[in-house]
Amino acid sequence: MDYRHVLDELEQACADFQAPATRVAAERQLVQFGKRADAIAAGKYALAHSGVPTAKFFALRGIKEAVVAGYAVLGPGNAIALRDELLQLALASGRSLDSFVLDSLCWVVAVITKRAWADTPDEQRRTFTRALCADIVHHNTPCIGMIVASHLIDEVSGGSRCSEFHLPWEFHYACKAGFENAHMPLLFEAALKVVHRQLQQSLEAQRAPPTSCRAIAYERRSALHIVDRALGWEFTSPEESKVIAASFGYSKGGAIAGGVGGRGPKAAPCGSDLDDADDTGSAIFDPEYRSRTPLFPRDWQPLLLSSDVLSMLFFAYEAALGDQMHAHFSPGSSHIALQCLIQISGIRGKAIFSPTGAKDSDTLRAEFAQVIMRNQLQMIRHVCSMDLAAEASEDMVVATTQMIRRFIETQLEERPAALAAGRQLHPLAFLVARVPETLEYFGEVSKLICMLLGAAAGVLRSDILQRIDDDFGDVDSYFVMQAFDELASAWSAVISDIREWQYLDEVAAAAVGAPQKQQSPDSTTGGADCRYVLDSFTRFLKTTACLIRSEYIQLRMLMCEVSVGAGAGDMQNEVLSAGHGLLAKDYVVYEDQLQFFALLARLDTRASLDRLYENLCSRCHALQREFSTTESDADDEPGAGYNQHTVDLLHEQAQWTVLMIAHALCDSGTSERVLIPRPILDCSSASSGLEHDLAVQCIVSMLKALEFELASPQSASAAYGSPLFVETLFWALRRIAPVYFLLDCSDYSAPSPSIVAAFGRVEDGGRGPDIVNGLLDLVQRAFDLWSSEEDVLQMCTSMLLALAQRPPVARQITSSPLFAPLMLYLTGNMGRFPEAVHGSIIEALALLACHSPPAEHEKSFSELKQLVLRGFGQATQSEDLAAPSQDARAVVQLLDGLDMMDGLLSAANFQNMSAMFALFFELHPLLERLLGMYAGGHEVTRNAIQVMESAARYLDVSSLPDDECMLRLSRCFRGLLQKYHSTNQGRIVSQVGADVGSLGETTALISTISYLVCNEMGFSPNEAHCSASRPVADDFGETEAFGVYCIHALTEPAQLVVPNVLRMHMQLLSEMVQYRTPSLMRWLPAKVWAGIMDVLLAGIDNDIYDVGQRTYEIINKLGAYVKLNGIDSAAGELRDVFGRGFRLLLAKLLRTLLFSPFDVELVESAGAALVTLALAEPEHLQSCFQGLVSQSQTEALAERLSSTLAKFNADLGSCDAVVGFLQMAGPIPDPIDSAALRQPLFEFLVNARAVLRVR
Repeated sequence: MDYRHVLDELEQACADFQAPATRVAAERQLVQFGKRADAIAAGKYALAHSGVPTAKFFALRGIKEAVVAGYAVLGPGNAIALRDELLQLALASGRSLDSFVLDSLCWVVAVITKRAWADTPDEQRRTFTRALCADIVHHNTPCIGMIVASHLIDEVSGGSRCSEFHLPWEFHYACKAGFENAHMPLLFEAALKVVHRQLQQSLEAQRAPPTSCRAIAYERRSALHIVDRALGWEFTSPEESKVIAASFGYSKGGAIAGGVGGRGPKAAPCGSDLDDADDTGSAIFDPEYRSRTPLFPRDWQPLLLSSDVLSMLFFAYEAALGDQMHAHFSPGSSHIALQCLIQISGIRGKAIFSPTGAKDSDTLRAEFAQVIMRNQLQMIRHVCSMDLAAEASEDMVVATTQMIRRFIETQLEERPAALAAGRQLHPLAFLVARVPETLEYFGEVSKLICMLLGAAAGVLRSDILQRIDDDFGDVDSYFVMQAFDELASAWSAVISDIREWQYLDEVAAAAVGAPQKQQSPDSTTGGADCRYVLDSFTRFLKTTACLIRSEYIQLRMLMCEVSVGAGAGDMQNEVLSAGHGLLAKDYVVYEDQLQFFALLARLDTRASLDRLYENLCSRCHALQREFSTTESDADDEPGAGYNQHTVDLLHEQAQWTVLMIAHALCDSGTSERVLIPRPILDCSSASSGLEHDLAVQCIVSMLKALEFELASPQSASAAYGSPLFVETLFWALRRIAPVYFLLDCSDYSAPSPSIVAAFGRVEDGGRGPDIVNGLLDLVQRAFDLWSSEEDVLQMCTSMLLALAQRPPVARQITSSPLFAPLMLYLTGNMGRFPEAVHGSIIEALALLACHSPPAEHEKSFSELKQLVLRGFGQATQSEDLAAPSQDARAVVQLLDGLDMMDGLLSAANFQNMSAMFALFFELHPLLERLLGMYAGGHEVTRNAIQVMESAARYLDVSSLPDDECMLRLSRCFRGLLQKYHSTNQGRIVSQVGADVGSLGETTALISTISYLVCNEMGFSPNEAHCSASRPVADDFGETEAFGVYCIHALTEPAQLVVPNVLRMHMQLLSEMVQYRTPSLMRWLPAKVWAGIMDVLLAGIDNDIYDVGQRTYEIINKLGAYVKLNGIDSAAGELRDVFGRGFRLLLAKLLRTLLFSPFDVELVESAGAALVTLALAEPEHLQSCFQGLVSQSQTEALAERLSSTLAKFNADLGSCDAVVGFLQMAGPIPDPIDSAALRQPLFEFLVNARAVLRVR
């Protein structure tokens, strides 16, 4: 054939491809080149005769496509011969080819090698690998062996860099398993030899011409790239669990790369930059790429644990730093080297540290840790000598801190085998005992932490601050603070791990009654007593903690100066939280840093609290002086002598000091009782008296500061207070007061006398009641002074809610003579406060009132009830709401009343439950009228549904005295739902995601039904075994089924698959199917069931884990009910819906399990759902199986697949779980046992996927 003509057409298409007007047609022609029957011959001719680099590039793409598509016709022998021919072409013409053409040529060699891997004899594979290794070791630029090896590693890894071969998964798996065992170590070792040779030549190259230096840099970079790929390799495992994980696992949020041509870098001519093609999709085999260092097998021990190899990689990084100075060299060499260092710093696992003939595992661990520490120490010292704040230092600073964190956290996880004093050594004790550099290493790390904080402070004082603010938002987003966060995380892990071990050690010693004796380092087997070593290490941490704390405090105080100086004021403390799209406070944004500071503070509690107490007192005294000056000058000249900048700075610094004190004094916690930390107790107990107890004095100082800030509104200084400072003080008290105020001494083995005396109960000799009374006065003053500051009032109310959760404190509050005036003040001045806090105020007062005597409680609740009724305004008095319904003031009154009603219902408990029910029954007609007047989407409707949600959530159905009351409650909810349905019938929201209000309305309605189901069912397994009477259970079933009907009738199907709505809706359907399947069958029409089937189809293989899990639960339970009880008595339309729906669910679930990347944690539940559907629709299952067999590409694959499917059918027929399931009876049968199906199901899925899943 005349290939000259073909080449001319190819070159013309390449030229047209460069012009926008002809690009589409040219691209179509270039793609068709690879589909030619003679693409290989034409491509070889183009490589030999074309002078157009892009023509050679597309010719190579055509050869690759032809080999992949026509491999069966080409044959393994011809494929290998073609590969060798192309490899020789690369070796002979590499210097004359453009870089992107050479890169593509080597890529095609790698693709052909993998495609022929299974058909190539072992000896021939090894010969090819040895040839690559020889070229890597002996050749210079361009090193063809390195480029081919790099592409071959990418192809075999199975990740997003892997090309499409349209072959079963087992082919890729077999290639990877064979390659990593016999060939990867050889390539890794060859790359290490190149790195070693380059280190030897680096000194000589410094005086050589620049081209020589660039050659060395390129070769070093290419070798490091291979090392980096090997160190990030995810190894296969012979363990069954990991084989299955590799079969189904995938990274959440990623997707398997697809499309003809596979990898992005080969989509267009480009340079041979090995870093361009980052892994952006998930891999078939590597679900969490590089989140941790891989678990290397035992065979890699001689390479990875060699001190020479480890040290050489550190030296290679130092040499790579100079590569960036060459103008013609692409940056990235030092970055690759840093990634290698991060990986080797986290080497872990039992296999790699398996004992050898001369050394046990602990010796290997100690030697490895010593080498890493020595080399990291050199890097740390080098980093400390740099200008840490300079942008040129970013890569090295951040990577070094990541390296340190990876090493420390990995060492904490690795448990040594040696025992000391009969117990396993703690990892840090092991390092201290076996690695002499340990203390020096941690000392240098602490020094680096301090220097990073100092560098951040230097940035604040420098001229680049404005540019950093513009580029990064603030200094906390600059890389220096990011590096600090890395080390703070590692340091926190060290402190927490030691504290936990010491606590467990004390508990174990107390359990056996053995006294804790500190022994000398040589008193036990292994050379060190763990307790003694850790105590010594804790003293070391205590010394370093002082320096870090001091630097952090100085930095924060300086940041306050900068923010105030820039005029940011309080807004500096409200930064945009990208995760939530809300303005978040300092105590939210900097929670991790403040927790780290608290850990440091508790290492030396007295010194820390002393520094913080002094800071707080000095700022508060300075504020008092400023305010005194203001008041003294008020009569002469307002504002004379007043310095706004000074006051703002003092408020800002005092606010940050309060944040640090609050975190140091106690931890946060909502789900369990929080106690005073042990270090705080010990420090307090060691104090000589109340006035010398720093913990007590810090809390007292905060109370005094709050009292000072909440001066009388008539005071001249009241106008100069800081609402942010007041809010922060109330936040600190919300955290501290439930822990310290009126503490229960029985919770502590040795409570502090000073804390008990200051905040304890009267019977314990404490003055806690006086503190609580004073706090109530401060609350009233806050509402009086800052009545329009929503954040201040919300935090104040939040503190009251936290105190209400502590019965002793709540009882003291309600018995205080100040509580009644406070309640009267709040309820009487509700109109002065923002509407957003009304509900919270009502909830707090109602919860607190529950702890008062019965008569007082009844009186308080009556007042709150009247306040709620007054909140509805004229709506509660007018029979005809049509007139005022659209009046803005009337709407505001209604919204306020509904908000307060919602807050009151949120305070329901066993003490006020009957009164809450009475209130709900009383306001039910009003709610029904509002739902009938305002259409969906209106604020009144949303708030009314919110009230329904709170009633369903907090009103305990089981507390109602008789069936009549229960029926009344059910019919109240059903009446509200019917009114809502009739008002909104025909109105369907079409703008999915745009109408936030409608989404909120839908989710509130879903939550209402969900809470009602769980509330009414209680601990009953289902409605057939409900504790309530049959009429009550049936009535609630009708109400809840009608709620599901409303959701589907009034919501567009596309809106139900919005992620948040879908998650909540799946939860509701799961609960309804579990508890209420007969009621659903009885009340729901076929149209709604069709909508439910569509939602279940959307839930299969959904990216949201909870949605997938609940989808398979619903299918399993619903399928069990239909299979065992049948629906023959149902209407024909309903039977058709279930038959069609089950067939669609079965087909999609089978397709998903066999072809899609799947979360391994969901395989079992999804498999059980598949089996249940298969039992319900056996004919359709066999039809799906026949379709799979008929689509098999070869007869051999069809036979294997048929055998696998036949075995699965036989296993289902003989499985005990299936037999037992089919014999069950009952109104609501239990679903099939997924655990009993594990073996046959996983065997079927793994074997079938190995044939069907292709790439």
